[in-house]
Amino acid sequence: MKTIQEEFRYEHPVAEVFALISQGVFQTELISHLGGKEAAVIEETATPSGIRLVTRQRASVELPGFAKKLIPADSTVTQTYDWGETDDEGGRTGTWSAAIKGAPISIGGPIELVPDGTGTVQRYLGQIKASVPLVGGKLESFALDNLRRDLGKTFAFTVSRLEA
Repeated sequence: MKTIQEEFRYEHPVAEVFALISQGVFQTELISHLGGKEAAVIEETATPSGIRLVTRQRASVELPGFAKKLIPADSTVTQTYDWGETDDEGGRTGTWSAAIKGAPISIGGPIELVPDGTGTVQRYLGQIKASVPLVGGKLESFALDNLRRDLGKTFAFTVSRLEA
């Protein structure tokens, strides 16, 4: 199991960051920006405690040799964000996950938007866990490296949209 602890700081308040990233149209544009294909919003609903946003995409990843028999080269990825209501400090917490159809791996955990002066800190926390003997650790490391790369690109894309 690998631990996810990534943090990004925006120069915009939580409400503004949340208003952008919790929109299905933004998420599908982000998926396309990251190279995903056939991005679609599966669910975008207000819940009794916040917002639920589910997207699906086709993703092609250049897989290392050990992973080619474990993960389809052209996979369907479903991403789910469940956001709670604004807390007393003006922040938001929730959970996120990415499910790769046919892959023996789970990815996800808590997510936070925390006020930081006039800006916002976004934290992705959680775990990557592969259920494969012998090469599970390698698969988790590969997934963590890809996730970190994509989160960095997500941050840059989000900043560009907030600045527009």
